[in-house]
Amino acid sequence: MFDVNISVKMLIKEVLFHSPFRGKFFPLYEYNFTPAQLCFLCQCIDDTRHIKGAIAEIGCSSGATTIFLKKYMESVNIDKPYYAIDTFSGFVAEDMDFEVTARGKSKNFFVGFEVNKRKWFDGTMRQNSVSDVTSIEADVNKYDLTGLGPLSFVLLDVDLYQPMKKCLYDLYQVLAPGGMIVVDDCDSSNIKWDGSEQAYKEFMKEREQACQIVLRKLGIVKKEAS
Repeated sequence: MFDVNISVKMLIKEVLFHSPFRGKFFPLYEYNFTPAQLCFLCQCIDDTRHIKGAIAEIGCSSGATTIFLKKYMESVNIDKPYYAIDTFSGFVAEDMDFEVTARGKSKNFFVGFEVNKRKWFDGTMRQNSVSDVTSIEADVNKYDLTGLGPLSFVLLDVDLYQPMKKCLYDLYQVLAPGGMIVVDDCDSSNIKWDGSEQAYKEFMKEREQACQIVLRKLGIVKKEAS
């Protein structure tokens, strides 16, 4: 028997498929990490599950990775406070100016994250039934990250040199023994975000620790267990 309702639904979906808004109705890969990188982040959380301390994601954008990591934590019964920090309005002017004047970048590089709001992030968490994420709207250059400690695991994804360098110093102070920081964008081939790699390498050199970059772009910082 011919089902008119199914036929109409199929027609509507076909129109949407050819619409410029198709991303609202058909699956898109929303992550800035490869599947292997996402699996690695989950493994890091699991490896540090016995370490006392919260988890922090510094630079969370719209929250796609936040949802993925929190869903993973729920699935393996890891119950820890989770902080998500972002400006929720794109890059800070002073950081962009530094990239242009001191690091020779084009200001046109630094677009794409400004259309965001903290309330949208919080609403996305609720829509995906993700609870216990504390969102903080802040410029990390001015925010005291040490107040988040102790921390067992941190995903640090702030892209530019100045905030990356400041975050590394703050976060390492309150990283619990045995804890880990994963620094995104440690990839010299990506000239837009090579400030992350420079900050990471300088930090590790100052601490007299060997750099460890895995899966093409993830820089690892560990604090020895006491």
